[in-house]
Amino acid sequence: MEVPSILLNRLLSETAKRGAASLHLTVGSLPSIRLAGVLTPMEKETIVTAEFLTKIIGSFLTADETNQLAAEKEIVLIKIFSSSFRFRVNIFYQKKMLAASFFYIPQEIKSLSEYKLPKALVDALTAASGLFVVAGPKAGGKTTFVAAIVEEINKTQNQRIITIERPIEYAFVSKKSIIEQRQVGVDVKTYADAIDYCLEEDVEVVVVSEIKRDFDRAMPAILELAAGNALVILEINAASSIRAIEKIMNAAKASLPEEAACYSLADALIGVVVLALLPRRGGGLVTVMEIMLVNSAVKSLIREGKIYQLDSVIQTSRKEGMISLEKAIEELTDAGEIKPEEA
Repeated sequence: MEVPSILLNRLLSETAKRGAASLHLTVGSLPSIRLAGVLTPMEKETIVTAEFLTKIIGSFLTADETNQLAAEKEIVLIKIFSSSFRFRVNIFYQKKMLAASFFYIPQEIKSLSEYKLPKALVDALTAASGLFVVAGPKAGGKTTFVAAIVEEINKTQNQRIITIERPIEYAFVSKKSIIEQRQVGVDVKTYADAIDYCLEEDVEVVVVSEIKRDFDRAMPAILELAAGNALVILEINAASSIRAIEKIMNAAKASLPEEAACYSLADALIGVVVLALLPRRGGGLVTVMEIMLVNSAVKSLIREGKIYQLDSVIQTSRKEGMISLEKAIEELTDAGEIKPEEA
């Protein structure tokens, strides 16, 4: 039987080289990779056993990480394997046994130009302040898109950028901009503490990764920061622009009166992008986007709390750079990039 660390490095190297998004190790199943959106068993490998998975995980966790996993029953961290492959690692318990998922982080940050964004959206990303929301499902391309935005600002503008993440996925190198990356739980206790710190700092761009805990506590400070202090780029797990706005609104209402929450969001928000990844005809994945940019109609509906009417604004504002997810999928289908049954 292979040494656990050698086997893991081999599996992860194959995951990266085959262009798979992730590797999943579950007791009683074959190792599986997600290739072009499809979970694919690695047929030449052996079934994962509890004992062997424990040894694999123990081969790369530090003592502190081992203690955290024992105490919290789950842990998310970034690790580099085989000297060059960077992965976000999720380790957790299921049926009293360990399981692990490894999500590949490409070394190269995608260029923003590859997304072929409308000019109105590109212009929105140069705003001196405001809230820009990047939404979508888990593993839908949110973090990759945000990294492309940050790198574009880094290459073209003289800005100070602070990222607040848990964990830090893409490692940036400062170019025209200065980039400082703070990991919650390591460099700062909570998201709310990190955002409060930014309110007192000289910073132009603040990137906030998905907040899984204390979202209600952090949201008022995010809105205050975006109201005139900085451009705030916020990741949210939501399947539509309306759902993303609803989540922000509900979080803001936890500490603000409803009218104040609506007005604060309407005044701060500059746009929402919802991403999804679909199987591309011929192989690979294609990014599909819903885009909502804030105009007078959007602002008025949010102030009035009529967020479920935003769909109609998106559908009738194509000339302003907006598009619904359904329309974006329809256009990709018509262009032959995705199969109708995959839409």
